[in-house]
Amino acid sequence: MVKDVRLYLEEAKALGLSMEVAEAVGRLWEVVIREMGAESDFTSAIKPIERAAGVVVGGTSAHAAK
Repeated sequence: MVKDVRLYLEEAKALGLSMEVAEAVGRLWEVVIREMGAESDFTSAIKPIERAAGVVVGGTSAHAAK
């Protein structure tokens, strides 16, 4: 995943596009790879956000029933 994000950002930069959200995603992936390893998948992206917010994101069966 991080490879694809890096390639996209390189191409967008080459085209002169401003991609603030994509750049934020790229920074997030760099943190995930650095902290959790290159084998991390998209489900790992929430971990640095959880840590920064001091919360754990999760669902409950009560929400699923609504």
